[in-house]
Amino acid sequence: IVERYLSARQASYDWIETATQCSARFGEGTMRGAQARHIVRTLATRLGIAVDPVTPSRLDDVSSLDLDDDSLSTMAEDAAGFATEILAARSDGNVSLDLSDRHKTTSQRLISLAGNDDDHRDKVYDAATLLTNPDTMVDGATGLKAPTGAVIEMNCARSEISAVAASSNATGEGTSSNASRKASLGTLAALIADRAELALYWGYPAFDEALFD
Repeated sequence: IVERYLSARQASYDWIETATQCSARFGEGTMRGAQARHIVRTLATRLGIAVDPVTPSRLDDVSSLDLDDDSLSTMAEDAAGFATEILAARSDGNVSLDLSDRHKTTSQRLISLAGNDDDHRDKVYDAATLLTNPDTMVDGATGLKAPTGAVIEMNCARSEISAVAASSNATGEGTSSNASRKASLGTLAALIADRAELALYWGYPAFDEALFD
């Protein structure tokens, strides 16, 4: 079990590096990185190794991201912030207002980094499904049932992977430098993997068919 733990820990780093270095494998690398982190966490618990809580990162110290404005401004943080606020208000056992604030702060930071006057966020979202299914819900992307908070985080991660994939800069078609592009992909891979890891920690299915097309 120790060897599996060490192997998974190394894989969690290697997959994020894959997402950083190869834009064509950004989604795979990011999601595999989150999957490996989840395995590390599970095995650490069995080994009695202390692990920090899963805390989604923010972009407070990031001064630039080399993605096109539209991709940055369509990231799903605002929608996730709205949804987690709804669940937190209902005193869901996992979801907190701090998590909602993290999503919303990250959303605002992305808009700022985009430097674009066009804000593509909807800002107001349909809460009917959340109010009807506050505990568990079926993920429309896979048809699988999972805790509602986990589905929100996984959908956030998937949506953001799609936004990165749609960026001309991320695929090397823009005018950005290679180093700048890779640094941005690394920052976003780590950010998105946090969301996916939290979803897995909260009970989203971790097998490959649930995570990959």
